Amino acid sequence: MLGTEDAVDACYYAIIERAAEGYFRGWVPDLAGVTADGCTEKEVVDRLFREARACVRNLILTGAPIPQPRPAEQLPGGAADRTVRRLLFVIT
Repeated sequence: MLGTEDAVDACYYAIIERAAEGYFRGWVPDLAGVTADGCTEKEVVDRLFREARACVRNLILTGAPIPQPRPAEQLPGGAADRTVRRLLFVIT
């Protein structure tokens, strides 16, 4: 278990988009495998945050390097016909 002296704060952007079919999907580009789909944007945001936190925690526990987050201007965008949101997750 991590103690407070082992705590790491990390900030990563999540990208959420509404698919043409009406559902939402999201991912955290700097954390491999952190993705979520859902019927509502809130559902996707909640799932992404939990997965991102678990991913960072697992990296810490295994001693793997924590990926450096990219600046917002370097993040991938969505398709031109879709609305995309960028959210900043602070993981502690």
